[in-house]
Order: sequence, then C-alpha cells, then structure tokens
Amino acid sequence: MSTVRGFMRGDESTIRAIMDAAFDVDRMPGWTRANIEHEISRLPADPFGVLVAEDGGVIVGYWGSRFDDLRVHPAHRRRGHGRRLLEAALAHAAEGGDTELALHVPAHLPGSLAFARAVGLTYSSSLWLFRLPAERPVRPPVVPPDLVLQPWTDGIDVEAFVSFANAAWEGHPGRLGLTPELARLVAELPGFDPAGICLVSKIDDPGRPIAFAKVEVRPDEGDGPIGWIGQIGVLPAERGRGLGRMLLRWGVAFVRERGARVVELAVEAANDRALGLYRRAGFEPAAAWPHWSRSLDVPVAPAGSGARLP
Repeated sequence: MSTVRGFMRGDESTIRAIMDAAFDVDRMPGWTRANIEHEISRLPADPFGVLVAEDGGVIVGYWGSRFDDLRVHPAHRRRGHGRRLLEAALAHAAEGGDTELALHVPAHLPGSLAFARAVGLTYSSSLWLFRLPAERPVRPPVVPPDLVLQPWTDGIDVEAFVSFANAAWEGHPGRLGLTPELARLVAELPGFDPAGICLVSKIDDPGRPIAFAKVEVRPDEGDGPIGWIGQIGVLPAERGRGLGRMLLRWGVAFVRERGARVVELAVEAANDRALGLYRRAGFEPAAAWPHWSRSLDVPVAPAGSGARLP
C-alpha cells in the first residue's frame, strides 16, 4: 500500500539511499556527493517541510521544501509515487499559508519535464552554479577602517543573528529561510568551522552586524577540495558601499588558504546585482538548475501521462 507521511527522525539514511541511487542514474549537472550530505544534514531542522512516500512500509521517495526537491528512487518510478508526493506537498504548502509550490526540474531528463507539465508546473527561474577557476586570481579584501570582521562565537544570540541574516537577505530572488533551529543544528555539525562565518560590524558598534558571509571547504571528490561561498548578505541600508565585494574576496581567500583549488557558489539568474559582482571577480557559469512552480489553487491533473520526476 502506497502512503505519504511526514518526516521522522531516522528517515535520513533511507532518504540518503534514494539520493545516492538517483545520483548514479540521473547525472545531475553540477551536483556532487557533498550536495547530498549538505541536504541530508539539514533535514532534522525542518521536519515539517519534508514528506516521504512509502510503499509497503518502505520509503521510496521524498519531498523537501527547503531545497525544492521531489525525488523518487529509480527502482520505484512510474508507479504514481511522484504524483502522490506532489499532491501531499501542495496540501502541506497550502496549510502553511504559501501561495505556490516550487520544484527543481532537471532540464536534461525528458521524464522530469513531462511530469512537470502534466501536473501543471511551469518554468519560473533558474539557479546557476558559478565556478571560479583555480588559476583565476582574486584581490584580497580591503576592510574599511570604520568596520570590523568577526567570526561566529559559541555565545552568539542565535535568535538575533537569524533575524539579522534574514533581513540582510531581503531583496534576493531566492529565500534564505534561516531559522534558529537550523542555525543551531549547523553549528553543531561535526565539520562546522565558526571561522567560516564572517560578521561585519561598525567598529563603534561591534555587537550589531550589518553584513555577513558563510563559506566552507567541501571534501575532495577527485579534483581536490571545493571552496563553497554559501551566502553573502548585506542589510539594505548598508548596500552600495562595496561590502558584498569585500565579503566575496574574503570568502575566496578563506577557502583557498584552506586548500580549495576551485571555488563555487549558487546564484539566482534573476539576481543581476550578484551576477555582475561574481562575473567581475572571474566566476563563470558551470550549470543551471531550473525551477518550476505552480499556484496552489489549481487542481492536479488526473494521472495518465506515465511521466515521473526523479
């Protein structure tokens, strides 16, 4: 019997197995094993934003709202699990007050595109993977004399940081969606490096950040460790003075000092300001991750296309 239920602690290992199986079959451009670990590690912080599909008591697929991800194990596709997950995700999103549902739809998989069209999804935007070649020099950051850079500390006020970070993300096409639960979970992960978070404050008010960056060095997958620029955010009132450029240079220097040859980041195609900043620094587009969406007030079309979404 096929059912859909909410995420429970302990589901992570089975969801990882689904991701691993799909990784080998779907060959997602720009997607690595490190992306899988990143997504899995954050599931427990958002249990209400994750649904799983079971068949005979075995988890065969999942939906995660944080990553706009709906995936069915390759051995269990074309059996309606994707459609049942989508219907449950639509109801879940509506209960949460959302007006639309977004999903990553791989453009290189015809079955995924057919499924998306069959259930009423339409293309809305793309998230691009940008890569800085190992040989591309980047100038070191220049910190204005009225500012101070500080790392994450154990005694930080997490609620205040989350409020600040979400405010600094205001105006970005994509959502940050940071919560105190997620911030605490990430800070407790084995590989968390507090020095990889840079908080920018005015020197006469060091306890009140105005900008931040989060970066990390991801494990070696054959070509050496990868530097990842996770987020760069600046409060709206402080934009236009080069803080984003300073933090980008800081992040590149940070990960390169720790052995990363290639540096990567993700950016919404609609974010013209950020695109210009990254291109000027020498980053180049490496892959596109299309996102499709649909309004929650449109009913799902009856089954019949036989299409599936990985």
